[in-house]
Amino acid sequence: MSTQHKQAMDAVLQAAAHDIVATLQERDVADRHSEEGDLVVLDVAILHAYRIFMRICEENGLDVDAGYFADLAADLAEEVSQDQDDYED
Repeated sequence: MSTQHKQAMDAVLQAAAHDIVATLQERDVADRHSEEGDLVVLDVAILHAYRIFMRICEENGLDVDAGYFADLAADLAEEVSQDQDDYED
């Protein structure tokens, strides 16, 4: 990973950390390591992935929406899962 990519990833992770804290407070989740806390982390991760996806598409002139993001994410998740299953066999 290039230095530029590492810096960008660090910035995204820092923003996500702030969003996680804010969302935990907003949802009155006291235990960060509870099931509710885990759901907050997952929600923030998906939201950040969506924002990045939309921004990249917009910057490149692509007209996409949340439904398209969901479809592509589901396809990718299926591929990754299948690759993991193939690797474990």
